[in-house]
Amino acid sequence: MIDEVYEVGARVSHDTYGMGRIVSIQGTTSAQVDFGDGPKHIPLPCSKMTAL
Repeated sequence: MIDEVYEVGARVSHDTYGMGRIVSIQGTTSAQVDFGDGPKHIPLPCSKMTAL
């Protein structure tokens, strides 16, 4: 499996939270993603999240 590369502002889809937008990235370890109900901390890599 190839780890996805995420960028601030990119749209993502998460199996649990649905569609969101990346607000910030902390190196290669985590991302803050806004799914509409406030940002959530998502550890990276995350097999449940896909870049769109």
